[in-house]
Amino acid sequence: MPLKSRTYRAIAVASLALLAVAWGAIPLFVRVDVPPSHLVAMRVTLGAMVLVLFSMATTRFVVPRHRWRGVVALGSVLAAHWLTFFVAIKLTTVAVALAVVYLGPLLAAGLSGPVLGERVGNRAKLGLLLAIVGTGLVLRPGAGATLGGVLAALVSAGLLAALMIVGKPAARALGGLALATWELVVAALLLSPWTVQTIRESAEYWPQFLVLGALFTGAAGVVYWSAMRRLPVSVVSVIMYLEPASAVVWAAAFLDETPTPVTWLGAAFVVAGGVLAAAEAAEEEAVVAPAAM
Repeated sequence: MPLKSRTYRAIAVASLALLAVAWGAIPLFVRVDVPPSHLVAMRVTLGAMVLVLFSMATTRFVVPRHRWRGVVALGSVLAAHWLTFFVAIKLTTVAVALAVVYLGPLLAAGLSGPVLGERVGNRAKLGLLLAIVGTGLVLRPGAGATLGGVLAALVSAGLLAALMIVGKPAARALGGLALATWELVVAALLLSPWTVQTIRESAEYWPQFLVLGALFTGAAGVVYWSAMRRLPVSVVSVIMYLEPASAVVWAAAFLDETPTPVTWLGAAFVVAGGVLAAAEAAEEEAVVAPAAM
């Protein structure tokens, strides 16, 4: 693999890892006294505004006519994924919600071979195995799981897998900036009734809305899809397990959800899986095969 390509992959891995750790703090914003539908509506609306302004100032972001169906589908799935994810965090502990939701990348990694034609290397496979074990440790009986929270998280996990599989070829075709912009625009339009209601009723939460929307959604969307263009889905899947691992730490520090030693062990397994996936990304055999949407 050329040195330039290795450098780009290393940057993609590092930026995605940092993003995952930052996203682990999202539950801190979800626990405010605002309904999940309102939080998601503000998140996608502010994120879309930031990206539209940035795109207009830096580049063209025209979507070819034959790609619009896929972009609308992605925006719809994204809105539904975040809605069910936020509901899960409201109904159960952060550790349980994130552990279940992150079954989604496991499903995406398993489907990336037959659907996208990607090769899954040995290190990524081992990383996935460690992530499974770590998730199981976090989700063990007595860990604070509730039926409603687990069910919402399971739905969110399935939607996350669909988002990754459908979004990968779209990101390659359109670019990370264009895809992140338009999928948020679609989601914002779908959730606009809640946006109007939130602006009228929850003005005191604007600082949280701005961080959640402009930073963790708008700017982060570009980083995520840009990395997705350069890395196999199997590698992205495991690196993103840093999000639930870091969420356990964020929740312990700010939400008084003190993890047990077994929970910490599960989080450590998740981090180890992410490290193995990062090593996989640097190997020449981790080749992304052409795929069309």
